[in-house]
Amino acid sequence: MKALRTMILFDQGNLSQTVDWANLYESYIRSISHIDHPIDSGKLTIRRMIKKTKSQSAQRNGVQFLRRRFLDYMVKVEKWIPEGKIHYDHDTNRSAIQLYPPESINYFEPITSGFGEFDFLTQTTNGMAAAIEWETGNISSSHRSLNKLTTLLSAGIIKIGVLILPSRDLYTHLTDRIGNIGELSPYLNFWQSFGNTIQSGMLAITVVEHDELSDDPNLPFLAVGNDGRAAEGKKKTQSHEI
Repeated sequence: MKALRTMILFDQGNLSQTVDWANLYESYIRSISHIDHPIDSGKLTIRRMIKKTKSQSAQRNGVQFLRRRFLDYMVKVEKWIPEGKIHYDHDTNRSAIQLYPPESINYFEPITSGFGEFDFLTQTTNGMAAAIEWETGNISSSHRSLNKLTTLLSAGIIKIGVLILPSRDLYTHLTDRIGNIGELSPYLNFWQSFGNTIQSGMLAITVVEHDELSDDPNLPFLAVGNDGRAAEGKKKTQSHEI
């Protein structure tokens, strides 16, 4: 698999010029480059999407294989610790909300949902907290991941946030409605604008893509997962999976 580009949406404090960022970046880029199919082939070759017919839905590749290979390499070779939890005090990091008609009290909407875990959370050599998310959910999940990272950067809880997600070309051959840079692109200015509110912090997006496409019927589609959009697609069609 290849990393097409890494976009820095904001970098307050020139963190992208530090050795800590260089080491972190090189680590997860190595992990991306080791995602291959067939395994041990040295490159990621995936089946081209087969367009749907009257009797069968389109056949596409699942995403869990890609995420699993990334996590495995990060943990086993790069020695990262997965599923890091963030301790974020919502009550001390929010502002009162104005009500209409106006009331004399300050209103705070109750927080009923947490952030959950990040794929990876680490401390750099110089003590900067960094979080990495590998996006395998639908497009709304991609928005949520960037919102999580931006909120924690604004609060000063992390210094570096990274989201990894498919290119538009890769998305075409994956489970329908998976998050991808094409559908996030109209909103990048929104997340960029948060850089003006942050004293020190960096938000980056790395876009990944397959190395080759194949029409070889003997090459299996990447396995489809059992949750969310993947499960819906799996019910509609039976594809050859690994």
